Amino acid sequence: MTCASSKTLRASAAAPLPFRAVRGALALSLLWGACASLTREAVSADSPRAGSSGSLGSQSALVLVGYYEEFVRDQDVERFRRQVSSRYTEGSLARLLESGDVQARRAAVLSLGILGGFETSNAAVGRALRDSDDTVRALARGALWSIWFRADSPENNETLRQVNMLIKQDRNQQAIELATKLTQRAPRFAEAYNQRAIAHFQAGQFEESAADCERVLELNPFHIGALGGLAQCQAQLKRPAEVVKTLRRSLKLQPHDDDLRQIVQSLEAQQDQ
Repeated sequence: MTCASSKTLRASAAAPLPFRAVRGALALSLLWGACASLTREAVSADSPRAGSSGSLGSQSALVLVGYYEEFVRDQDVERFRRQVSSRYTEGSLARLLESGDVQARRAAVLSLGILGGFETSNAAVGRALRDSDDTVRALARGALWSIWFRADSPENNETLRQVNMLIKQDRNQQAIELATKLTQRAPRFAEAYNQRAIAHFQAGQFEESAADCERVLELNPFHIGALGGLAQCQAQLKRPAEVVKTLRRSLKLQPHDDDLRQIVQSLEAQQDQ
């Protein structure tokens, strides 16, 4: 078997990689982009609108869907934030994320991406990566990045954004040094290790990057970016069996990702040769 190349892994949207330097403060743009792709017609076609009778089953869900549909139409983030935060807790949003209605699930995952904390919402949003609805899954990916980038104190979150900016500028050694200080100050801040992994990878330090990815996954087993990044490191280090194992783990979190499934099947077939 030949090892899957880094280029092959990069080419797949199936393995969301930390090595696309996600913009810290702008991570929410992933959410807005997913929402903006929904037309008003698509919203109304999928399920009952707020205020109508149907499978939503509760007034709480109906109201949240109404807020969500307003947001899809108007893209007013602050109004949506105010509406949701005045009426819902993270627990109630997580319960609605388990709803049988697709609009309620979309609304809940978007809300958690804006309001949710790491300890309280990461697992619920991570499980939404398995949702049967494409839009819920897309919103979940954006929501997770948003949650991860604000998972610590305001000061540490700001330092993380500075690390990310250094990475975008290819100032990798400075990014590594600043991220190291951040991990010393906040040893359970998973995204700090992930950003350092990015810098190590861009500097060609694949062992160090892989070690950071492993630490991320210890702290946050839903970190699909770290899984994709770890697979890239393993590919660079000529460890094909480990690449397959890591991508299988990612596939368990994202079972509807057909591109990722095809990569895994291709690599498994190469192993059998």
